[in-house]
Amino acid sequence: MLNRDKLERIGIDKLVLSGIKIETDKKSLFTEGQGWIEEKFEIKEELFSIEKTIKLYDSGEVRETTYLRFNPNKILHGHNIYNTRNFELKESINRLISLLNSKDISIDLSEAKISEIEININLDLIFEEFKEVFILLFLKLPKLRKIGNINLNESYKKLFVDSTLDGGWKSHKVRIYDKKREVDDKTLLNFELTRLEWWLSSSTYKYYATERFNIDNTLEALLGDQDLLDKIFMELCREKLFKEAYRYLEKELVPNLELNYLELKKQNKLARSKGRSPKRSVYKYLEDNSWIFDYSNLIDIVNIHNKKNRGREIKRINSKYSHLNNKEKLSYLVGKIFPH
Repeated sequence: MLNRDKLERIGIDKLVLSGIKIETDKKSLFTEGQGWIEEKFEIKEELFSIEKTIKLYDSGEVRETTYLRFNPNKILHGHNIYNTRNFELKESINRLISLLNSKDISIDLSEAKISEIEININLDLIFEEFKEVFILLFLKLPKLRKIGNINLNESYKKLFVDSTLDGGWKSHKVRIYDKKREVDDKTLLNFELTRLEWWLSSSTYKYYATERFNIDNTLEALLGDQDLLDKIFMELCREKLFKEAYRYLEKELVPNLELNYLELKKQNKLARSKGRSPKRSVYKYLEDNSWIFDYSNLIDIVNIHNKKNRGREIKRINSKYSHLNNKEKLSYLVGKIFPH
C-alpha cells in the first residue's frame, strides 16, 4: 500500500554525484591511445552504477573523474513512485554505502558534488483531463515532443492517447507524464497519478544553488538545506513554464480567438448582404480554426461583441462548452505546485 503523504511532494528521483573517492581491489580496464593511457573501473547494477576513470598523459598530466548514479527511492522502497526528501536521501546513501562495502567497494562522499539531478512532484490528477493545461505550459519550450501510448481494442480516434510531454534546453529539461502508465505493477499503483519532473545538469543546478539561493553545489549543502529542492523546483516552474503560459494565454491565444470570431462574423454579414447563406456556426468555426482554451473566453467575447443576443449565446456556450474549464484546472495546478 502506497503512502499518500510521500506522493504529492517535491523531491529527488535520480541523482548523479561527481568528485567521489572510490577504493576497490576489483579489476580495472586499461586502454592506451596516442599520448595517453587510461584506467577505468565501472560497475552497473539495478540500484546503482559507479564509474572511475584515471587518464595519464605523456606530459605527466593526470585527469581523474568519478561518478555515482542511483535512485534513492529504489534503495529505500524498491520502486521510484515516491521521491526523496533530504533526510531520506541521507538514509538511502547510508544504505548504499553499506551495500558497496559488502561488495568490497569503499566510497568517500565528503567532497561530492551534484553532477545531475531529477526533481519532481507527483500530482493526484488524470493526465488526459489536464492535457490542454499541460500543452499550454509546454507549448513554447524548445524541442517539445508529445508522446502517446497505444490503446488496443479502442476506436480509431482513441487508438493513441497522449501520455507524455517533454522539452527544454541543453542543460535542463522538463517532462510531464502519466505515471500510472509507466508503472508495470498495477497492484502497486492502481490509481491515476501524473508526474512533473525537471532534469538539471551540473551547470544548471550550480546556477540555481549558488546564484539564486546562495548555497554551494555540494552534496553536503543539499543534505543540509531542507528547502533547497522546493525553491529550485518552484523557481523553474514559475519562470520557465507558468509565466510564459499565462503570457501566451493573455497576449496570443485569447486575442486570436477574438480575431477569428470577428472575422467569421464579418464574412457572414457580408454573405447575408449579398443574399448568400452564412458559412457555418461561429463556434464550430472557432473549434476548427482556434483554440477554445476555456468556455469563459467565449462568454467574454459575446459580452463585448454580441450584446444584443448575449443571453441566448451564453446559454449555448454553457450548454456546449462548459467542460472546457481549463482556467479552473490551471489555477488548481498552480495551487498544487505553489501551495503558499
